[in-house]
Amino acid sequence: MRVKLLSFIAGFLLISVSMSSCLGDDTPIEYSSNALIQAFALEDVLDKNYVFTIDQLRGQIYNQDSMPVGSDTIIDKILITTFNVSGVVTMRNHDDTADTIFNYSDSINFVGTMEKPLELKVWAPDGVYQKTYSISVRVHQQQPDSLDWGSAPIATDYAPGITGKQKSIIYNNQVFLYADGHPVYYTAVSDGRTWYNNTVSGLPSTNVTSIVNYMNTLYATVEGSTKSYASTDGISWSESSLGDNIVTFISPISNILTAIKTVDGTDVNGAAVTEERFCTTDGTTWVVGDTVPQDFPQNNISATVYKNVIGIENLVVVGNKKYTSENDTTTVPWAYMEGQEWVALSTESSKACPKFEDPSIIYYGDSFYIFGNSFTAFYNSVAGLVWNEIEEEFLFPEEIRGKESDYSMVVDDQNRIWIMRDTPNEVWRGKLNRLGFLVQ
Repeated sequence: MRVKLLSFIAGFLLISVSMSSCLGDDTPIEYSSNALIQAFALEDVLDKNYVFTIDQLRGQIYNQDSMPVGSDTIIDKILITTFNVSGVVTMRNHDDTADTIFNYSDSINFVGTMEKPLELKVWAPDGVYQKTYSISVRVHQQQPDSLDWGSAPIATDYAPGITGKQKSIIYNNQVFLYADGHPVYYTAVSDGRTWYNNTVSGLPSTNVTSIVNYMNTLYATVEGSTKSYASTDGISWSESSLGDNIVTFISPISNILTAIKTVDGTDVNGAAVTEERFCTTDGTTWVVGDTVPQDFPQNNISATVYKNVIGIENLVVVGNKKYTSENDTTTVPWAYMEGQEWVALSTESSKACPKFEDPSIIYYGDSFYIFGNSFTAFYNSVAGLVWNEIEEEFLFPEEIRGKESDYSMVVDDQNRIWIMRDTPNEVWRGKLNRLGFLVQ
């Protein structure tokens, strides 16, 4: 078969020479040594055109943007709509048994070409030069909008005996977890399976009420103290230069740190009063802002920072309110932009976020997600006002879904969501599939 194929190619090239000679021109003809595939395209898949890259140096043709899950049933018989080439092209079958003349007008089976690319060989008109190309059609093997938690928690009994509220934070490429009456537990972000613990020093209590990473230093407040504390290793702490009268740290944003402090002042009658006020600091001095509304979250605050459409950082927080009532039926996020006032993202819409106990908020994959300690479902919002329950794909692991537990949560720089639970004592780590795909 291969001998016949080579004979055909040779015959084709000889015919080209003979036809040129019959023109009656004795001028020697120089035939091109160009053997290149210059353009390649397939039919649209699910109404989308997938652009193919031709790497002439490596002889590779592939689509950078992978096709969605399920495309195998479409590309098992698909037409090539664009194929610009110089010379004769042969194809090596998937079973590597033979070379055949390549007819791109026939439908081709591209299933499995990521594992075993289709091989094409271009023969130049001069009959000497040839170039080999491999064609790979890439198809996602995972649903891009699914949250993948793996088949089991990445760690169990990681912090034996912890109960009640806990606080976690990522610092120096480690996840630190604090719980009342316990040592600090920590693991490398790159690991998560092996956890260590160490006795905390310098804090009057390990009942940490707020903790932030600001200017490469950890700052914390603890139950029963109005002082602030600082650490550069998460283990040894001391009173910080940020001073006293701090109710809670909220979050860093840009180059400042937001917090709530008690501030001495006077009322309209001139009597001395102590108020809780929003404050910001650049690490040196505090700037006092507005009075904190009663419905602003102050306990177990969860904060997320993101950039808006013009590239300015915004801060959104949720948490448990200091004063609650039976009439509270929603979780209201609060938003802040440097130099502006805090604004409640409240709405009378039926699509308001339902009330969660110990809510957490993340800005993840270009939208907001909120959940609480019941782990029933994630709620999603583009702007933080209208919220929708997610009923498929972006879900909690089935093992913890709907099972209430105290917990803490962090998101690392690899877009992995960490959930540390006390009952049972386990760590789950998940990631949105499309955030794990190669960014082209």
